[in-house]
Amino acid sequence: MARLTESDRAAFRRLRTHGWVAAPEERAPAVVAATPEARLRYCQWATQAARFYRGEKPVRFGGNHWLL
Repeated sequence: MARLTESDRAAFRRLRTHGWVAAPEERAPAVVAATPEARLRYCQWATQAARFYRGEKPVRFGGNHWLL
């Protein structure tokens, strides 16, 4: 396990006393507008994210047991 530096310990102490407040740009919106532009952005994002998929991982089991 790694040891914490003094600055890390001080940061944890500040969090313990003051808590963590998210910046406005980090907060998720409560309501997302279902506009065509927003849907287009989501479709483009999903297309880019799908390129990271590397294929299926084969399941390696066999036999003739009744549970299989």
